Amino acid sequence: MERRDPTTTVRGLCQRVGEQFDALPDRALKRVEVALFGVVVSAVVVAGYLQGRLQLVFPIPSVLGGDAVTMLQATMACLTLSGLFGISAVVLLGQLRGDGVPQFPVTGPTVTAVVPVHEDAAVLHRSVESLLDSHYRDIEVVIVAEPGDEASIERGRSLASHDRVELLVNDEYPGTKAGAINYAAEATTSDLFAVFDADERVDEQFVSAAVGRIEENDADVVQGRTIPEPDGLVGVVAYYESVVLGDLSQRLLTVVTDFTVAASRTVVMTRSAFETADGYDPEMLTEDYAFAFDCYQSGLDVVEQFAYASTIEAAHTVRDWWGQRKRWMTGYVQVLHHLLGRSVGRLVGDTGRLVGDTGSHPHRDLLSPVICASSVFGNLFMLSLVSKAAVLVSYGQGRWLTIPAFTLIGAAVTLRAYDTICGRLDSVGVGYLLLPAVLPLYSLAGIKALVEYLFTWDGEWYSVTKGQ
Repeated sequence: MERRDPTTTVRGLCQRVGEQFDALPDRALKRVEVALFGVVVSAVVVAGYLQGRLQLVFPIPSVLGGDAVTMLQATMACLTLSGLFGISAVVLLGQLRGDGVPQFPVTGPTVTAVVPVHEDAAVLHRSVESLLDSHYRDIEVVIVAEPGDEASIERGRSLASHDRVELLVNDEYPGTKAGAINYAAEATTSDLFAVFDADERVDEQFVSAAVGRIEENDADVVQGRTIPEPDGLVGVVAYYESVVLGDLSQRLLTVVTDFTVAASRTVVMTRSAFETADGYDPEMLTEDYAFAFDCYQSGLDVVEQFAYASTIEAAHTVRDWWGQRKRWMTGYVQVLHHLLGRSVGRLVGDTGRLVGDTGSHPHRDLLSPVICASSVFGNLFMLSLVSKAAVLVSYGQGRWLTIPAFTLIGAAVTLRAYDTICGRLDSVGVGYLLLPAVLPLYSLAGIKALVEYLFTWDGEWYSVTKGQ
């Protein structure tokens, strides 16, 4: 299918501004970027503090005695955050319990499990061997290595000695994970198509459960859960970040909008769904997030299967953690840019690469930029919580902070205990004490990514070192 740039109209409107920035020396542009980052962070912190000091008055109905209750906005923010995450935890735990159905197909349609690999030869065996140990027998594993990555190619050849493993070298669309997946799709013919990361340990029941959901519920895409292995301090932060900002924060959004992330790992789909979404876009830094919106706007039925989670390697250093998060958030900004470009293009009659643009799901077309913007600008809200906490402390009302703290920690510990009981993790530990630092750190990475995208990002992306 033809791939056109959906942001042509936006770029046309901003071309003159962009040319002015391009004319600046790199050093001057970097200084502007750093200064703007400082300004945004300071503005969010100050605005959060001022907003937190506002007095909110809630009248009490006369049948309950009349009068009114006065409350700081910072207190209201605590209660709101606690309520949202508390309800999300209940929804997620209910989903985990409901997903654990014991009867799964052992055989059926062939599933082509694609494993893209780039400079991850040391961990490639994790995904391949766990897929071969799957409860579902009709799996063909296709390793897709990049040209020039001799270590991964050699490791792939070794693993391809198994009769259900094949190695492909991505000579057709090299350079991106999306291109590797699309190449594998063109080179295979099975009706069911799956994608996994090289460092995943795939639960032996996941593929069977996913095939069951597709066959019994007529689902188009089944998305699984991935858990960063909490090895070391940085790994613990990554795990709880995944629980809070991934597992929990998405629950109510999915319930309200029906938007469900369809990623490029731990995912099984029908080939027709993959083709309807036009595959993964190699121009996108976070090809999975862009793919999720393509599925959403195409009206595909994406469901989650969280009871049988994969474990993946977490970042091992602070530098890797920061670089990886900044890369993700840069990708989210890029996706928002493209979604806005699609909307503008639709207004002027140029829909660009808007797959499924048939008018049958207009509400999803309208909701998509809003959903994406909430992911990008939600970082501002998270950072403002720090200054609102300072308001409560300065007013001698710091006790209100225990409510969101206990809610978040309680939900996180419950999920950690669940993962431990399921045998994915060794113990519960005390890493949940780091939770108060997770939200503002991620927020800073998100703001930095937004500023860099506007000023200096040139398409490069950060690669995390993996080797266990």
